[in-house]
Amino acid sequence: MADSRAARLSALLEPVSVDEFVSNYWLKQHLFCRGPSERFSPLLSWTVLNHMLEHHWRETYRFRLAMQGRDLEPLSYADWGGHTPRIRPKDVTDHLRRGATLSFDAIDELHEPLTRLAESFEAFFRGATKINIYAGWRALHGLDLHRDNQEIFILQLDGPKRWLLYGSTVDKVDRSQLGSTSVPPGGALLDQILRPGDLLYIPRGCYHLAVPMNEPTLHLTLGVKNPREIDLLLWLVERLRASGAADRDLPCLAEASERVRFSAQLRQALLASLDTDLVDQYLSETGSNFKPRPSFNLPWSATPERLPAGRDFLITLNVVSRVVVNGDSHPIELNYRGRTYRFPHGMQWVIEQLQSPAPLPMGRLVEAVASRLDEDTVRLLVAMLIKHELVAITL
Repeated sequence: MADSRAARLSALLEPVSVDEFVSNYWLKQHLFCRGPSERFSPLLSWTVLNHMLEHHWRETYRFRLAMQGRDLEPLSYADWGGHTPRIRPKDVTDHLRRGATLSFDAIDELHEPLTRLAESFEAFFRGATKINIYAGWRALHGLDLHRDNQEIFILQLDGPKRWLLYGSTVDKVDRSQLGSTSVPPGGALLDQILRPGDLLYIPRGCYHLAVPMNEPTLHLTLGVKNPREIDLLLWLVERLRASGAADRDLPCLAEASERVRFSAQLRQALLASLDTDLVDQYLSETGSNFKPRPSFNLPWSATPERLPAGRDFLITLNVVSRVVVNGDSHPIELNYRGRTYRFPHGMQWVIEQLQSPAPLPMGRLVEAVASRLDEDTVRLLVAMLIKHELVAITL
């Protein structure tokens, strides 16, 4: 699984290797690299974008129209009265023709290739990932000179777009004219025109500006929220809360000796069961900072058996961060999305067969473990995995 995630990232970063990117650029400095024009074509097209806009036109919260650093008034392109808000396509198009930039939020929730891409980024970087689409037509910037609170990857899909990076401060950059003109201010550390197939990585906190060039342009922005120290510290607090120590009253009026004893107990509780590698323990126990993407196994998961009849269906194991086998006769533990699940020891053999990126036919699973488990037991164990959303079922 890790190899497939690295291979996907490698294809996006070429000619820079994944190891080189992680060592020299990730969280450190920007990266700009050219690529063949068709490199990102499988991810999204204008046709697909039109289709998505036509089928999600009531989801006004996903739309954002901006021009020269200010958001346009939603009432100028959307109806907010009645039972549900509605986007007015003609007014949206008129704004775009006059120079507005269209952004469409969290497109990874709606388009399968981008869902898979976002999931692969979450699995590799261990940080929450969201993908937005940006489209522009005129030589007017949409968003103002700004910096993001996350790591940013720009994938240029169609047309050219000029990108300027200014580093971690703009104290000496004259931004006074950006409200009335789209001529970028001087002092940029990077000034490049991205064309289809090009990639730009912008580390968190780096100020940047993007300007279309009087022709249609389309790009994806992948935002990765890398976990930070505060996430780890909050995890420590939650561990302490689970132990019950966090519920005690502070001995504010007690003698000094009692306060010292209280402090020692609290310190001991805070440090209890902590590994030398706190980062690895945090990632293993919490699944990092991203929320689980919803998955359903209807209609079967809502039935008493939770499985289709027979053997003619496929099983896919969701990404499990850790599997612990506690001896031959003890339960095994699976860590998934920050939760630990304990199953009968026989689950080990089922998990071993399912740990592959390709879906596994139920019939093949039954045959693979036949020397250890009968078919009824296999179905029972798979049903347990479905109950906790650890596997997906398809026909």
